[in-house]
Amino acid sequence: MKIMAFVGSPRKHSNTDLLIDEVIEGAKSKTEVEVEKIYLYDADIKYCTACGKHTILEGKKPCPIKDDMEGILQRMEKADGFIFGSPNHGRTISAPMTNFIARMMPLLNMQVTLGEKGEIKNAWVDSKLKGKKVVMVISQGDPWPSSSALVMKILDDNFRDFQMRKVGEVFSMSNLRIGQVKDKKADLDVAFSMGVRLASV
Repeated sequence: MKIMAFVGSPRKHSNTDLLIDEVIEGAKSKTEVEVEKIYLYDADIKYCTACGKHTILEGKKPCPIKDDMEGILQRMEKADGFIFGSPNHGRTISAPMTNFIARMMPLLNMQVTLGEKGEIKNAWVDSKLKGKKVVMVISQGDPWPSSSALVMKILDDNFRDFQMRKVGEVFSMSNLRIGQVKDKKADLDVAFSMGVRLASV
Protein backbone atom coordinates (compact mmCIF):
# COMPACT_ATOMS: atom_id res chain seq x y z
CA MET A 1 0.00 0.00 0.00
CA LYS A 2 1.26 3.48 -0.90
CA ILE A 3 0.38 6.25 1.56
CA MET A 4 1.18 9.93 1.23
CA ALA A 5 1.05 12.01 4.42
CA PHE A 6 0.89 15.80 4.27
CA VAL A 7 2.02 17.65 7.40
CA GLY A 8 0.55 21.15 7.63
CA SER A 9 2.44 22.07 10.80
CA PRO A 10 5.54 24.31 10.72
CA ARG A 11 7.19 22.11 13.34
CA LYS A 12 8.68 18.66 12.99
CA HIS A 13 7.73 16.38 15.90
CA SER A 14 4.74 18.65 16.50
CA ASN A 15 1.51 17.23 17.88
CA THR A 16 0.12 17.02 14.34
CA ASP A 17 3.27 15.26 13.15
CA LEU A 18 3.20 12.75 16.02
CA LEU A 19 -0.45 11.90 15.40
CA ILE A 20 0.27 11.36 11.71
CA ASP A 21 3.11 9.01 12.64
CA GLU A 22 0.71 7.01 14.79
CA VAL A 23 -1.76 6.72 11.89
CA ILE A 24 1.10 5.42 9.78
CA GLU A 25 2.03 2.87 12.44
CA GLY A 26 -1.56 1.68 12.53
CA ALA A 27 -1.54 1.13 8.79
CA LYS A 28 1.79 -0.71 9.01
CA SER A 29 0.31 -3.05 11.60
CA LYS A 30 -2.11 -4.36 8.96
CA THR A 31 -0.13 -4.46 5.72
CA GLU A 32 3.14 -3.60 4.02
CA VAL A 33 3.17 0.16 3.56
CA GLU A 34 5.29 2.50 1.48
CA VAL A 35 5.05 5.96 3.04
CA GLU A 36 5.97 9.38 1.69
CA LYS A 37 5.66 12.13 4.27
CA ILE A 38 5.74 15.70 2.98
CA TYR A 39 6.24 18.66 5.29
CA LEU A 40 4.35 21.40 3.47
CA TYR A 41 6.34 24.19 5.13
CA ASP A 42 9.58 22.71 3.76
CA ALA A 43 8.39 21.74 0.28
CA ASP A 44 8.85 24.05 -2.69
CA ILE A 45 5.15 24.69 -3.31
CA LYS A 46 4.54 28.20 -4.58
CA TYR A 47 1.28 30.04 -4.15
CA CYS A 48 -1.59 29.23 -6.48
CA THR A 49 -2.28 32.21 -8.78
CA ALA A 50 -5.80 31.05 -9.74
CA CYS A 51 -4.82 31.20 -13.42
CA GLY A 52 -7.31 28.47 -14.34
CA LYS A 53 -4.98 27.02 -16.97
CA HIS A 54 -5.92 23.47 -15.92
CA THR A 55 -9.63 24.07 -16.57
CA ILE A 56 -11.56 23.39 -19.75
CA LEU A 57 -12.07 27.15 -20.12
CA GLU A 58 -8.30 27.55 -20.64
CA GLY A 59 -7.84 24.38 -22.66
CA LYS A 60 -6.78 22.09 -19.78
CA LYS A 61 -3.16 23.21 -19.93
CA PRO A 62 -0.55 22.07 -17.38
CA CYS A 63 -0.03 24.25 -14.33
CA PRO A 64 2.54 26.89 -15.35
CA ILE A 65 4.16 27.02 -11.91
CA LYS A 66 7.40 25.08 -11.78
CA ASP A 67 8.07 23.63 -8.35
CA ASP A 68 7.64 20.39 -6.38
CA MET A 69 3.91 20.21 -6.98
CA GLU A 70 3.99 18.58 -10.41
CA GLY A 71 5.78 15.52 -9.04
CA ILE A 72 3.59 15.42 -5.95
CA LEU A 73 0.44 15.36 -8.09
CA GLN A 74 1.83 12.55 -10.22
CA ARG A 75 2.60 10.50 -7.12
CA MET A 76 -0.82 11.24 -5.65
CA GLU A 77 -2.43 9.63 -8.69
CA LYS A 78 -0.51 6.42 -7.93
CA ALA A 79 -1.07 6.42 -4.16
CA ASP A 80 -3.69 4.29 -2.42
CA GLY A 81 -4.33 6.46 0.61
CA PHE A 82 -3.62 9.82 2.18
CA ILE A 83 -3.26 11.50 5.55
CA PHE A 84 -3.96 15.23 5.71
CA GLY A 85 -2.82 16.74 8.99
CA SER A 86 -3.15 20.35 10.08
CA PRO A 87 -2.98 22.25 13.33
CA ASN A 88 -5.76 24.72 14.05
CA HIS A 89 -4.31 28.10 13.05
CA GLY A 90 -6.73 30.94 13.68
CA ARG A 91 -9.64 28.48 13.68
CA THR A 92 -8.81 27.23 10.19
CA ILE A 93 -6.25 25.01 8.46
CA SER A 94 -2.66 26.21 8.23
CA ALA A 95 -1.68 28.51 5.36
CA PRO A 96 0.49 25.93 3.54
CA MET A 97 -2.34 23.39 3.73
CA THR A 98 -4.73 25.93 2.20
CA ASN A 99 -2.32 26.59 -0.65
CA PHE A 100 -1.59 22.88 -1.11
CA ILE A 101 -5.27 22.08 -1.59
CA ALA A 102 -5.57 24.93 -4.08
CA ARG A 103 -2.61 23.54 -6.03
CA MET A 104 -4.30 20.12 -6.15
CA MET A 105 -6.90 21.46 -8.59
CA PRO A 106 -5.19 19.98 -11.70
CA LEU A 107 -6.31 16.58 -10.32
CA LEU A 108 -9.89 17.58 -11.16
CA ASN A 109 -11.24 17.13 -14.68
CA MET A 110 -13.76 19.94 -14.93
CA GLN A 111 -16.47 19.92 -17.58
CA VAL A 112 -18.89 22.75 -18.35
CA THR A 113 -21.86 23.42 -20.58
CA LEU A 114 -21.86 26.96 -21.95
CA GLY A 115 -24.82 29.05 -23.02
CA GLU A 116 -25.10 31.12 -26.18
CA LYS A 117 -23.37 34.08 -24.55
CA GLY A 118 -20.57 31.99 -23.11
CA GLU A 119 -22.07 31.79 -19.65
CA ILE A 120 -21.73 28.57 -17.65
CA LYS A 121 -25.06 26.73 -17.71
CA ASN A 122 -23.91 23.57 -15.99
CA ALA A 123 -20.70 22.14 -14.56
CA TRP A 124 -19.47 18.82 -13.23
CA VAL A 125 -16.16 17.26 -12.32
CA ASP A 126 -14.31 13.97 -12.26
CA SER A 127 -11.39 13.48 -9.90
CA LYS A 128 -8.17 11.57 -10.42
CA LEU A 129 -8.37 10.78 -6.70
CA LYS A 130 -11.86 9.33 -6.87
CA GLY A 131 -12.38 6.57 -4.30
CA LYS A 132 -8.93 6.93 -2.74
CA LYS A 133 -8.92 6.67 1.04
CA VAL A 134 -8.05 9.54 3.35
CA VAL A 135 -7.68 10.20 7.08
CA MET A 136 -7.95 13.67 8.62
CA VAL A 137 -5.68 14.68 11.52
CA ILE A 138 -6.24 17.89 13.53
CA SER A 139 -4.50 19.22 16.62
CA GLN A 140 -5.46 22.35 18.51
CA GLY A 141 -4.29 24.20 21.59
CA ASP A 142 -7.51 25.10 23.33
CA PRO A 143 -9.95 22.70 25.01
CA TRP A 144 -13.13 23.53 23.08
CA PRO A 145 -14.14 21.20 20.21
CA SER A 146 -16.06 23.99 18.46
CA SER A 147 -12.79 25.83 17.81
CA SER A 148 -11.97 23.41 15.01
CA ALA A 149 -15.41 23.28 13.41
CA LEU A 150 -14.18 25.23 10.38
CA VAL A 151 -10.99 23.17 10.16
CA MET A 152 -13.05 19.97 9.89
CA LYS A 153 -15.51 21.47 7.43
CA ILE A 154 -12.80 22.74 5.09
CA LEU A 155 -11.05 19.39 4.98
CA ASP A 156 -14.30 17.41 4.71
CA ASP A 157 -15.61 19.60 1.89
CA ASN A 158 -12.38 19.32 -0.06
CA PHE A 159 -12.25 15.55 0.40
CA ARG A 160 -15.73 15.44 -1.11
CA ASP A 161 -14.77 17.76 -3.96
CA PHE A 162 -11.87 15.47 -4.84
CA GLN A 163 -14.21 12.49 -4.44
CA MET A 164 -11.94 10.85 -1.88
CA ARG A 165 -13.33 8.44 0.69
CA LYS A 166 -12.72 9.57 4.26
CA VAL A 167 -12.25 6.53 6.45
CA GLY A 168 -11.64 8.35 9.72
CA GLU A 169 -10.48 11.38 11.62
CA VAL A 170 -8.18 12.16 14.52
CA PHE A 171 -8.91 15.21 16.67
CA SER A 172 -6.75 16.16 19.64
CA MET A 173 -7.28 19.16 21.94
CA SER A 174 -5.40 21.09 24.64
CA ASN A 175 -2.02 20.65 22.96
CA LEU A 176 -0.34 23.89 24.02
CA ARG A 177 3.22 22.52 24.03
CA ILE A 178 5.16 20.88 21.21
CA GLY A 179 4.90 17.11 21.42
CA GLN A 180 2.41 17.16 24.28
CA VAL A 181 0.22 14.58 22.57
CA LYS A 182 2.84 11.88 23.07
CA ASP A 183 1.53 11.56 26.64
CA LYS A 184 -2.12 11.25 25.57
CA LYS A 185 -2.66 7.53 25.14
CA ALA A 186 -6.32 7.86 24.19
CA ASP A 187 -5.55 10.23 21.30
CA LEU A 188 -2.65 8.09 20.11
CA ASP A 189 -4.87 5.01 20.24
CA VAL A 190 -7.46 6.74 18.06
CA ALA A 191 -4.75 7.71 15.58
CA PHE A 192 -3.44 4.14 15.47
CA SER A 193 -6.95 2.79 14.90
CA MET A 194 -7.49 5.24 12.03
CA GLY A 195 -4.32 3.88 10.43
CA VAL A 196 -5.72 0.37 10.77
CA ARG A 197 -8.89 1.56 9.04
CA LEU A 198 -6.88 3.25 6.30
CA ALA A 199 -5.19 -0.04 5.52
CA SER A 200 -8.25 -2.24 5.98
CA VAL A 201 -11.51 -0.72 4.73
